[in-house]
Order: sequence, then C-alpha cells, then structure tokens
Amino acid sequence: MAFAITLAVIFVTVQFALQRILTNDLDDGLATDAERVTAQVAIAGTLGNSERLLRDIQANAAVTEDRTPFITILRDMDGGASIWTSGVQEQNLALTDEELDRVLSGQDLKWTIDLPGQREYRVRTEALKFGGETVGVVQVARVTESVTDPVNTLLVILIAEGIVATVVALVAALWLSRGAVKPLQKVIDVAADIQASDLTRRIGARRQPSEVQKLADTFDAMLERLDHAFQEQRNFVMDVSHELRTPLTVLKGNIDVMLMDQALDPESREQYERMSGEVARLIRLTSNLLYLASADAGREPERRPVEVDVLCLEVVRQSRDLRPDVKVALGNEDQVTVIGDRDQLKQMVLNLVENAIKYTPAGGEVSLSLHRNGSKAELTVADTGPGIHPEMLPHIFQRFYRGDQRSLLGGTGLGLAIAHRIARSHGGEISVVSEIGKGSVFAVKLPVAAPREPT
Repeated sequence: MAFAITLAVIFVTVQFALQRILTNDLDDGLATDAERVTAQVAIAGTLGNSERLLRDIQANAAVTEDRTPFITILRDMDGGASIWTSGVQEQNLALTDEELDRVLSGQDLKWTIDLPGQREYRVRTEALKFGGETVGVVQVARVTESVTDPVNTLLVILIAEGIVATVVALVAALWLSRGAVKPLQKVIDVAADIQASDLTRRIGARRQPSEVQKLADTFDAMLERLDHAFQEQRNFVMDVSHELRTPLTVLKGNIDVMLMDQALDPESREQYERMSGEVARLIRLTSNLLYLASADAGREPERRPVEVDVLCLEVVRQSRDLRPDVKVALGNEDQVTVIGDRDQLKQMVLNLVENAIKYTPAGGEVSLSLHRNGSKAELTVADTGPGIHPEMLPHIFQRFYRGDQRSLLGGTGLGLAIAHRIARSHGGEISVVSEIGKGSVFAVKLPVAAPREPT
C-alpha cells in the first residue's frame, strides 16, 4: 500500500513538472509569435494597411514550424478586431474592459481556452506598439497538443510501469515473506500438535536464522520444563491414589463388617452407613484420579473380550445402594461383547449411572439399557432429572466443569470427562440429549467384537 502511494505521488509530481515545463515553452513560443506579428505591423507601417497585414497573417497561419494551427488577431485601442486569421471566430477571444485596460497598461495576459472544433488553445495577449506608442492589441494562440500529447503519453507510460512495478514488488514481497516465515512454520506446527498428554515433541531447529533459532531453542526448553512438571504431577497423583486406595478399601471393609452386627442401635447404624457411603465416594475419586494419571501418561487400555451385558448388570446392582430414593432399573439388555479394558468400561458405565442418580430428584428413575445395532453396541443411561441447559451441553465432558445448579450438588467434575476419555480410547463415542424439565439421555457407542472363527 505504501509502495503504491509513493508511486502515485511520484507520478503526479513528474506529470505536473513536465506539464509546467512544456507550458512555459509554449508561452515562450507565443511571445516570439507576438514579436513577429509586431514586426509585420511595423513593416506594413500601420494597422490601416490591412491588405498586406492580412496576407502576412494568413501566411503565418498556413506555415508554422511545428505544423500546428496558429491564430493571430489584431485589435484596435477599443478592443475591436481589425484583422484576424481566416476561419477564426474572433469574438471567442474578445476582451473585457478590465482585461483591455490591463493589456493597454503593458500587462501580458495568458490563458487556455477551448475553441470551436474541439481543440484547446493557449492564448497570449499583449499591447501592440508602433514607433514607441501603443496602437492596439495583438493576440496569438496555438493548440496545446505540444503540451498535452507528451504529458498524456508520459502518463500512460507511468501507469503501465507503475502496474508492472507494483506486481513485481508484490511478488518479491510474497517470496521474501515466505522465505522469512518458513523457518517459523515448524514452530507453529509443533505448537499446534502439542497436547498436555504428549509433551515429548521438540522442534529441533538447526542452522536457522539467529532469531528463529533462539525462538526454537527457547520453545524446546519450555517444553522440557513442562514435560518434567507434568510427569512429576502424574507421578504424584498416581502415588497418592495408590497409597489411598488400600487404606480406604480396608476402612470400607471394616465399616461394612460393623454394619453386619445386628445389635447396632439405629443411630449408630445410620452413622456407619453414612461413613461407608463417604468412603465409597473417596474410593471412586481415587480411582478416577488414578485413571486420569495413567491415561495422561499414555497408558493404553487392555484389549480383551468384555461381556457388556454382564457388566451393566453389575453396575445396576452396585448403584442401587447409592440412593435408595431413586429407582435404578435395567432396561433392554442385548448380549454384546466388545474388546477393551473391563475395569475401565465398568468405570465408564458407573460414572454415567452415578451422574444420573446424583441429579435425579427423589422418586425419580434412572434406566440403563444396552442395544446392539449392527457393528455397534449402544449403551444408554436415561434419567428423569431436571435436564441440562443447552449452553452447558458443549462443556459437560470437560474436566472439572460444573455449571450452575449442578455445582451445588457436589462432585469433582471428573466423572463425565473420564467416561468420555474411556469411550474415545476404546474407539467409541459418547453423546447426550437433554430437555429441560424432562431429563437427559447419555449414549455410548462402542464397536462390537468380531466373532471368532471356528477352529
């Protein structure tokens, strides 16, 4: 843009300068013409000898050095035309009283005018002197083609050269910019591909421009520090989860044993049941944290046949104790086998059912169903809860996301994120359909295991 503006300013300046120079040359030529006409008047002796002056004027109009039309008009002291070139309408160059006074006082007038015939003329008007006295006015004029033609030609050339120069400059700028940006493309590609679960990639730039090399080295050093920090975090979470699972499991077992005592008074039993539920929640939380740490570390799920129908039955039986005031039912149950990690798949289903139970009001119902649709196993968890607002739906599978009233019911915001991660790691997908006031339906689609060939 700046280059184009600069070119335009240069072109306008050059055009104006050339036009000014050529106009001055034309004015000088007209001054010479006026002197020649004055000399002819002197030779004729007076303006009264019109026959000879007219003949000389016509001769001047017919033969000029550059073969351009030439006009001469001789006027008396009152401004009236006495002699003029044939074919010229002298009234087109008539002088006003003010102009006539200025000329007779010794001032020369110059202007440009369009005359009949669609031609532009440059006119010079000055006093006609004979014997040292002013005897009239002489006007001479020539067409301005000697000025306009070169200027127009130059303008065409400048425009053509400007277009070519602009195109060349754009191509050169594009080529240079690509060359300058190309070393940065690798940095951009690596930065775009990096995820929190994989910080092992490095740019590894070599023999690049100093600025790019410094940027790449700094970026690699940052990735190294981040990778180290994430690894320490994952190790810490895994270690803590492992250390907590054993005592929590023992604690829950002891509490459950105490609950088997028929001699417990109702108040103590209620306290133990509450403690058992909280410990169970802590066990699920540590399991979730352990899974996330393992998944972030790149651990792949086991690949074994899993009977999903049996797994769903176990989840329903286990979930009925979470909230006695919510009915947990097993709906349709097709016999389906998938390939995957049984513990992870059970955790996925349990998280979905537990999430549905948590947000279903007392007296509501949660239904777990399993269908086989061709090569897909479709597992659905439906509830009669309050539903999910449409603006929240795109975010519910994000870690630690808890929106509006959902955050008031507690939880860590990890259950649905883990379910989503497990479904994706098993080649499946998870989705949700919800309507305010009518509940939600979570659906998981997993690829069915291929049937074994007979041996």
